[in-house]
Amino acid sequence: MSLLPPFIRALVRRPSYTMAEGLTTQSLGAPDFDKALEQYGIYLDTLRTCGLHVTALPPDERYPDGHFIEDNAVIFGDVAFICNLKEPSRAGEIVEVNRNLAHLQRFYVQSEAAYIDGGDVLFTRDKVLVGVGNRTNSAGVSYLRAALQKHNAEIQVDAVPFSGVLHLKTGMTELAPGVLVRSSHIEIDYDLSFAEVYTLPEEEAYAANCLPINEYLLITKGDYPVLKRLAEKFYSPDRIFELEMSEFEKMDGGLTCLSLRY
Repeated sequence: MSLLPPFIRALVRRPSYTMAEGLTTQSLGAPDFDKALEQYGIYLDTLRTCGLHVTALPPDERYPDGHFIEDNAVIFGDVAFICNLKEPSRAGEIVEVNRNLAHLQRFYVQSEAAYIDGGDVLFTRDKVLVGVGNRTNSAGVSYLRAALQKHNAEIQVDAVPFSGVLHLKTGMTELAPGVLVRSSHIEIDYDLSFAEVYTLPEEEAYAANCLPINEYLLITKGDYPVLKRLAEKFYSPDRIFELEMSEFEKMDGGLTCLSLRY
């Protein structure tokens, strides 16, 4: 049983034609915008197939990374924690997201020195892991912990120092309740013995970013046989969706980044 209640809706922002101007640590070339839109459309259709009501914000050319909307907020039940993004080029993204989450109880970072990206926040069956790396610091973790514990005093929120990948969820996600899948690229200074952990081979590193939605699982389509076998160990084949993500991979994005599920 996961900490999170079942997802019933998703908030997304459509990619802008400026997406190639976004931030990336990859050297995979510029994304093909038309192909990215095609992949994105299939992603949204899949969210709907999983039973989610999807609200799509329009593209905003001012924010090339704006479609990576998960970084903007962390949602737990009826609480929305609005993140403080470290990268100046992304700071304005949160304005429209905040407005669209007005029906939830909202919490905010109260210090400019505290920053946090939603891509570093991993809800597991037992606790919330918050990666401390390039985009999130310990002060940001403290603000998130305070917000979540106001909603549920018993919730455990732990800081997880890591390196080797951009976000914590770039290199590790929860495949199924109590089951973590991780990339061989991520280095983590945290005891993961509370869960069953599977490390993917180096050639399947990108596939570590999986997206479970209720009884369904979204995985990246490609030559990832180890990940696919793991997926089929915990889900029936008709509950697994394989999605092309090549154009978002070029910009350090993955399945989890493109939506806020709640």
